[in-house]
Amino acid sequence: MTDPAAVRTADARATDAVTPDEADFRPLSLPRIAARLIAVAVVIILVALVTLLAHQRITGVTSQNFHTVFWYFDVGREYNMATWYNSGLWLLLGGLAAMIALAGPSFRRSWWLLAVVALLASVDEYLEIHERFDVPGDRLVALLPFDVGFTWVLVGAPIALVIGLLLLRLVLSLPRRALIGILLGGALFLVGAVGVESLNGRHLAASDWIVDNRYICGTMIEELLEMSGIALALAALISLFQHDAASGHYRLDPAVQRRAPRRPGAP
Repeated sequence: MTDPAAVRTADARATDAVTPDEADFRPLSLPRIAARLIAVAVVIILVALVTLLAHQRITGVTSQNFHTVFWYFDVGREYNMATWYNSGLWLLLGGLAAMIALAGPSFRRSWWLLAVVALLASVDEYLEIHERFDVPGDRLVALLPFDVGFTWVLVGAPIALVIGLLLLRLVLSLPRRALIGILLGGALFLVGAVGVESLNGRHLAASDWIVDNRYICGTMIEELLEMSGIALALAALISLFQHDAASGHYRLDPAVQRRAPRRPGAP
């Protein structure tokens, strides 16, 4: 006859074997995730560059075939693999921010703001809505003593600055690995989206708006910086999740879940 006490002891041991210990949880690797995401962006850029050069140096049907492949990977156009990947990174970033917001963490409103901004950026990346800012930008550039190339930057940059300031408290509250990842990712993105794109715009304007290889290569650098920046930020959010290899459990970092103390008298 089976001893009930022995059964309960065996069940308890089995439960202990699969119950994760606090010290067993490890954050998902930010460098490894970021490297893989950036590697995909590099492949897209290399395919575009190689097929462009092949198209320009070969004639006939083969040249046209290379041009077709280039069109699918050209980072300067919409509705292709490059746009799909860039937009997808933003979509994943927004979805992950929304998932964290649903967990009820500190700065919950800021997490929702990040989710909305990322989802809107995903749509914008695919449809290039930000370029419509050139209408008010054209009016502003008339007041400046210098040329900026793409005038939408005059409107887009202040909007990005305001959003950054609104999210600053949230970013500074994150664990160090995620903080560094988001700050570095944001810096790379702004260097590409504002800095390099402004230089590309000035070159295009100086060339009577004729697209040449210098502009195309400049656009590749710009988009690589943008995709790398988004990839780093996405990897930083993923690193906020922890994994226990023994039990297979995942959880959100307790440092993120911990709610900020309420003010006296707050509801």
